[in-house]
Amino acid sequence: MRYAVIDISASSLSLLVADINGELTVQFTDRETLSVLHYAEGRRLSERGIRKIAEGLKRLKGVAAKYGAEKCYVISTASVRNFENYEEVERALKEYAGVELNLLSGEEEAFCDLTANSGAPEKSLLVDIGGGSIEVCDPAGTGSSAFLDYGVIGLRRKFVRHTHPSVEEARRIKKYVKKSLEKLSFGTPGEYESALLLGPVDHAVAEMYADRFGLKGEEPVLEYDKLKKLRNFLVTSSKRSLLIVKIAPERMDTLVTSVVALCAVLKYYGIERAVRSPYGVKEGYLLLVAKGGREDKETPLVLAQAKPEEGENS
Repeated sequence: MRYAVIDISASSLSLLVADINGELTVQFTDRETLSVLHYAEGRRLSERGIRKIAEGLKRLKGVAAKYGAEKCYVISTASVRNFENYEEVERALKEYAGVELNLLSGEEEAFCDLTANSGAPEKSLLVDIGGGSIEVCDPAGTGSSAFLDYGVIGLRRKFVRHTHPSVEEARRIKKYVKKSLEKLSFGTPGEYESALLLGPVDHAVAEMYADRFGLKGEEPVLEYDKLKKLRNFLVTSSKRSLLIVKIAPERMDTLVTSVVALCAVLKYYGIERAVRSPYGVKEGYLLLVAKGGREDKETPLVLAQAKPEEGENS
């Protein structure tokens, strides 16, 4: 059967269309850049932000239908769940875009990561630096997962006064992540030989690493020492914005904080190398749905008739 899933993350709407017959075979992917942060009003998502998301969802629903999806699901994690008006957002997206939104908890997100990467190498740690949470999973060892209930957006709110963290703010972020991992008590520092990086944030970091160290055209292996050099460049150099604009302009507000947090996780676990995993939340989610491991609300692939009205804030 052919499935589709659309994920509302902190910086984009992303679509995966895949066939699942025991195994998952990707048929098509699409992505629409949209920074949820830009539409936040305190801890609420603005009406304009809701309309922007609805417009993107309607387009991606059409793409999913075009590529023959028989079932479609729309998911989001902390990027929507952490807004105080998330119930209002859920109702509005149903009205404006005909979407049935499924909100995943941190535990559920981590389990999707784990499911998608069940064939990961021995002694590898899955790391997903998200906008609203940070997941770590041990797919080949204990088969367990855990998460920190904050992500890059929370770290920025707590520590960063301007667009990018200063040297002192970066130091405080590293210390905070280290203490959080100590309290989490997941895994043992030194037991993992490598990390698998999941999610769009970690993939953007890998692309930036490849560009910075001349690895174009290659799938980069991120060495911790070089990743630290990239982090230091991003924290201190006036030229950092040029690199971010080149690689991931939609992550201008969050990418430096993401690199700082990733370095903190790798340092805590004593991991010297990391690579990207092609599989993440969306793949794991569809595998669970197909196997009957989830019974979530399905979004019909018929374009909604209702259109959001333009308001004063448009």
